[in-house]
Amino acid sequence: METEVSTIAILPVPFSPEQIIIVLAVLIPALVIFNLLLITEGIFESIGLRFSQALLATAGALLGSLIDIPLLPAGGALIAVNVGGAVIPFIVTAGMIARGQVSRSKTFIAVIAVALVAYAFATPVPGLGITMPLYIAPLAGAAAGLLLARGCHAAPGLAYAGGTMGTLLGADILNLANPDVLAALAGGRATVLSIGGAGIFDGIFITGVLSVLLAAYAGRHLREKGGICPQEEE
Repeated sequence: METEVSTIAILPVPFSPEQIIIVLAVLIPALVIFNLLLITEGIFESIGLRFSQALLATAGALLGSLIDIPLLPAGGALIAVNVGGAVIPFIVTAGMIARGQVSRSKTFIAVIAVALVAYAFATPVPGLGITMPLYIAPLAGAAAGLLLARGCHAAPGLAYAGGTMGTLLGADILNLANPDVLAALAGGRATVLSIGGAGIFDGIFITGVLSVLLAAYAGRHLREKGGICPQEEE
């Protein structure tokens, strides 16, 4: 009597190792960007944007990362502003203020507070730009939002406004207003210094995302511990 023995067919992989590496090199960054965009869309919704507005802001941030708007020549360099990394955060912040989602006075205080922190920690590096430890501005933005909103629901919005605009003012504008810093960054060459130039991977944009996440998490914890969230006033 014959017995059947199950067999496993081993088929050759139709891709070479080089092709697999190329696919992974494309796929992994694409997945990272896709997940970042999902998080960003959720962040925009959490600070009061409607779903359609959040999608528009997210798409604008992604596509705007490719666009630098020239502003003015200074110190042998051309200062520009990146749409995705700086203009979109500015528009989102202005929209929150216009809709009354955050207080003007508290937003102003948050921006100034974060700007002072950012200016203190920002370091101009020739050939690289203005650098700062990644955690400084998000922590400052979240702290400003929580303190000014007293842990209330406006904390994420204030954290976003303070984190993004404070970093824009303190790390970039105040440093670029210094002729010595401009000369050092330009290095004697004609170059473009773009504010928010890394787009969705720039410090300004990432600060906004992380500030909201920190403020939302800490604010929820404070509300659970403290019970009633006091009413905010102008």
